[in-house]
Amino acid sequence: MPMEMLTTLEGIWFLLAGVFLVGYALTDGFDLGTGILTIFTKKDENRRILYNAIAPVWDGNEVWLIAGGGMLFAAFPVVYAASFSGFYLAILLVLWALIGRAVAFEYRNKKETPLWRNTWDWIYWIGNFVPALLFGVAVGNAVIGVPIDQEGIYRGDFFTLLRPIPLLMGFVAAFMFLMHGSAYLLRKTEGEVFELAKKAAYIGFFGYVITLAITDFLMVIVTPFLYDNFFKYPLFWITPAFIIIGLILYFKNLVSNNYDKVIYGSTLTTVGTVLTIALASYPVLIRSSLNPEYNLTIWNSASSHITLTIMLVVTILMMPIVIFYTTYVYRVFKGKVSSEGGYH
Repeated sequence: MPMEMLTTLEGIWFLLAGVFLVGYALTDGFDLGTGILTIFTKKDENRRILYNAIAPVWDGNEVWLIAGGGMLFAAFPVVYAASFSGFYLAILLVLWALIGRAVAFEYRNKKETPLWRNTWDWIYWIGNFVPALLFGVAVGNAVIGVPIDQEGIYRGDFFTLLRPIPLLMGFVAAFMFLMHGSAYLLRKTEGEVFELAKKAAYIGFFGYVITLAITDFLMVIVTPFLYDNFFKYPLFWITPAFIIIGLILYFKNLVSNNYDKVIYGSTLTTVGTVLTIALASYPVLIRSSLNPEYNLTIWNSASSHITLTIMLVVTILMMPIVIFYTTYVYRVFKGKVSSEGGYH
């Protein structure tokens, strides 16, 4: 491992950025995965179960997204400016999708008519699928490179982001979240929704494996430099190992009917995927496709040391509170969920 990760403020904040990304992927990731299944069941009772399965925790899970955005703004403002301007339309689509998801929670059951509920169910589905896809697309573009000039200004448009590898990484993310969401539902549901989750778990698993294999094959050809860090720092191989071990645990528990343990595999796979991408790009946060000298790294895009120091103190004080609250909520609502919202 490069020592600057542990001995410099910029390196420490790179590690903390990974923590925020992993925290969001693990928590809101299964929210997105369960929401993707909404339109694949016709019964209103089953759809209510899908909503109720995440109702007590979904808004708390988004704390990680908000904290991550705040971290990016304060710790790496140049990256924040480049990404939020260059990926403006994509971020706006994600924002409106997440708003639609939140509104669907509140409005879906305000009327009993099928048209009303179906409309909100589709808005809810869009609010889960679009972020799941575009988060992967955004990360893919940041890793393989976008047209960033020497001033850190994005010189492309929305369609520049829709290249084959970033799009494939978007589907890798969507299938990964489907895996995680299905594993969560296998612990939280019974009956028809449980059976739906089993089918979705297989679809998510094979979809993830296939899209990841295709993406890796193309990256070996197009962006072989992304593998350099793993040979330069052998300890980095731990994170791809997490993916492999996670996939084995996921599939093994799924086929042997150990449904409560399937989520251990999806958790390990999610952690491994996020960290592997981050370590492959280190120390680059956004790569420039115009000139490597224009790359936005943890060194040339970080805030002052006083800012990073103050933020580090605040993070050390506040993060245990967030972790305690999250753990407490999951313990309180740990039972199986019903269509009426009760737990047993």
